[in-house]
Amino acid sequence: MTQQYVPSKAPRDSSLVDNFFSVSEDGYVRLSPDELLHISLGHFMSGLDEDMPVSFSRAAVATEITGYTEWLTAGTPAITIGWDWQMVVSGGQIILQRVGEPRSNLMLQDSDRQDVGPVRTVILLEEYIDSLTWQWQVQQYINNSYSHAF
Repeated sequence: MTQQYVPSKAPRDSSLVDNFFSVSEDGYVRLSPDELLHISLGHFMSGLDEDMPVSFSRAAVATEITGYTEWLTAGTPAITIGWDWQMVVSGGQIILQRVGEPRSNLMLQDSDRQDVGPVRTVILLEEYIDSLTWQWQVQQYINNSYSHAF
C-alpha cells in the first residue's frame, strides 16, 4: 500500500490538483509553497544507481550506494518530484539522505502568483523533501526490488 506524506497538519486534498492546477505551455504546474503542503504525494518508484566507478585498488575501499526516487500525485495533471539519495551511516545506523537538486514539473509562485524562478523553486523543494519521511518507504521498495540480488 502506498502511503502519502504531507509535512503539515493541514488536510490533504488530491482534488486540489484536479480543480485548480493545469500544465502551462512551458510544461510547469504552478502553485505556491503553501499549496504544495496540501498536495498528497505517493511513492511511484525508486531504484539503485548501477554505474559504480571502476576501482583499480588492491586494498579495501569505501563504497557508496546511491539511488533515485520519484513521487507523484494521483490527480490530473500529475505533479512529480524526484531526487537522488545516498546511503550513509549515522549513529551506527544506515539511513538514506537526499543528495543533489530535486527534479520536478513544478514552478513555485509567490503570494502575487509570480514565479519565484527555478533557483528559488529548487531551494523550496529541497526544504519540502527534507521535511518528508520518505526514507523508510524507499528502503522497503529497494529491499523488495533487489532482494533477488542478495
